[in-house]
Amino acid sequence: MPDHADNHRKAAVRHEDAAKNHDRSATFWDDQGKQEHAGLQRKLADYERDGAELEREWAQLTDPSPADRAASTAERARKLTRENAEHLSSVLSRTAEALEKTAAIAEEHARRREKAGRSEDAAEERGVADRAREYAQRARSHAEEWRKLATRGTR
Repeated sequence: MPDHADNHRKAAVRHEDAAKNHDRSATFWDDQGKQEHAGLQRKLADYERDGAELEREWAQLTDPSPADRAASTAERARKLTRENAEHLSSVLSRTAEALEKTAAIAEEHARRREKAGRSEDAAEERGVADRAREYAQRARSHAEEWRKLATRGTR
């Protein structure tokens, strides 16, 4: 319902703008000495102002009560929270996958360095791999929490 009221309020503004345009046209035709044209523009301006008033009345009739507005706002907030939680869960899942790939690459580098006799470098690469796996697990855990939040109340 709030959308209907907003639409009527916007329509009222459009009617008021049209009335102003007809008033300007009436002034133009007065300056040209064309009284019939000016009179018609004034009638059209009055018609538009009446239309604006009707639109404002419709807006009042279709405007929800404060309780309805609060419920509607709360529902929109829940919907946005669900959508954002789903998005964040997805981003965190992709981050976890990227971190797992990073860990695998670091492990491969560690094997190559170990093979080349560079055990210190290999140990450093294994540390990177361990941290990447740890961060991937955290990302997965957070993704699951956000996924649960996203599905809460939808069943």
